[in-house]
Amino acid sequence: MKRVYIILYLILLATSGLKAAPGIERVYIGTDKSVYVAGENLWMSVFCFDISSESPALSQISSVMYAELHSSAGVVLTAKIALKSGRGSGVAQLPVTLPTGNYKLIGYTTYMRNESPLPVYEKTISVYNTVTSSRDASVVAEETPSDLGSLTGKQSTVSSPSFIEAFLPDGGKLKIEKPFEFRVANRLNSALSASISVARAEVLPEYPGGDIINFFDSGKSPDKEISSGFIPEYEGEIIRGKLSGPKGTFTDLSGITVFLSVPKGNAEIYTSSVSPDGTLAFFTDNIYGNREFVLEVRSPDTTSRYFVELGDPFARPLLTPPAGLYLQPWMQKHLEERSFAMQVARRFGADTLYERVVPRHNPLLNEKKWTYLLDDYTRFPVMEEVIIEYVTELRYRKSGNTAQLQVRRENSFNSLSFTRDNSLALLDGIPVFDQMKILQYDPLKVKSLEIYGGIYYIGNTSFTGIVSFKTYNGDYPGLKFDSNVRIIDFAGVQYPVKFSGKEAASGKYPDFRHTIFWDPVAEIAPGGEKKFTVFTPSVPGKYILTIEGADQNGKPFKFQKDFEVE
Repeated sequence: MKRVYIILYLILLATSGLKAAPGIERVYIGTDKSVYVAGENLWMSVFCFDISSESPALSQISSVMYAELHSSAGVVLTAKIALKSGRGSGVAQLPVTLPTGNYKLIGYTTYMRNESPLPVYEKTISVYNTVTSSRDASVVAEETPSDLGSLTGKQSTVSSPSFIEAFLPDGGKLKIEKPFEFRVANRLNSALSASISVARAEVLPEYPGGDIINFFDSGKSPDKEISSGFIPEYEGEIIRGKLSGPKGTFTDLSGITVFLSVPKGNAEIYTSSVSPDGTLAFFTDNIYGNREFVLEVRSPDTTSRYFVELGDPFARPLLTPPAGLYLQPWMQKHLEERSFAMQVARRFGADTLYERVVPRHNPLLNEKKWTYLLDDYTRFPVMEEVIIEYVTELRYRKSGNTAQLQVRRENSFNSLSFTRDNSLALLDGIPVFDQMKILQYDPLKVKSLEIYGGIYYIGNTSFTGIVSFKTYNGDYPGLKFDSNVRIIDFAGVQYPVKFSGKEAASGKYPDFRHTIFWDPVAEIAPGGEKKFTVFTPSVPGKYILTIEGADQNGKPFKFQKDFEVE
């Protein structure tokens, strides 16, 4: 359906002088805190708003937000956050080599790049490197800072809204290393979408501003028309690239198709027709995590070798340098405590103990299939014998040095037939067009065989019947690729994540967490309540519960409540 929206959007642009726009987007990134030690996790909760009407609402336009972390010298970290109905979340681990300094965290969607200058969301965070002496240019080391206004030590006062109530047990005095349950009540007739964090009260200076209230108060509406150079990423990331021929001698590369497949996926396959100048684009449904791509060029010219390069999806805009970060002698004790906690978490893997929300897979393949677990049958030395002996829904035909797998089909009259010459064979999710390789593949490496009837459309290509072979580890052992295949590493969108600290507080790991709870996409029904369980760490002190978000009418709010852990 969203592909239809893209087509309609392009038609509108063509018929209205390139002035049509589906909306105006702005993004806000909530974080678990604003002061970090290099090596800690930066937890992000993303809100993407459509501000084209008087009342902002969560945007239905973009499915990806791009985040960048800038030092005074440029970009040091990038991340992609998947969006669903305007909300998303992710986590980025700050490298232990990141120099001490102030950094700017920015966010934007591809659709926002149609505006100039790019209206990025911008937030300043402070990072202290406690294991090296490296410093960013933003650092000022003085016994007494010359600019006392930059050293606030606290964020601006937050006025907690009356329609949010948070109920803490035991009068807000809790014990270390114990679970406790708190409830959040929504007294509005409007649903709330929020991020919820619980972190130790910050004693180090925090850069003022940057919360969701200030975000809306700052005035985000553009005073100019939106151009049409960037198509909204309705379904997921649009992966762009460039195809070139041998030594760059080709001037017209039209008529070539490039296949992109993701091993270990559930038939995550995309195609792109190549334009005459070699540009290409894959319209994906979002590809999650750090994955491996297999790119194969399918051309009528089978003797030439082609090269595919994927483009950089990040805008990397030039920013004004971040404000100065003042280092003071009194900070040493607090930084040593934070450094110890960070190193313990990395040593015992406590910083990786979070709940990953697995998104839906590419819906290319339906549930109707024939499945064979090959260990349940007599093992044969060649795949040809496996197909002949017991896979009744599949056969093959040979012609010289080529072969074609054919899938059995059943029509509405219950008559059986086999496909002819356009079935698709997959090995661990990778298309294998030379299907003689499948017949010659070692069946002892194959765990299962799945056969799908019906017609399947992948981009501008259709297939009748799909045969999917899956090996034990999903790493396609022994598969030989043609010369026009390239394998590359790819950083996809972040998996949605949250954590309550249950595993870290289980007694198996030392528990010195600074952020002890994080739920980046908490939905609270109108007039309803929601319960959350938190596990306190081994460190006593003051902790702050922060709830930040907006109701379904686009009204922002921020709620804070502190409590003691003894």
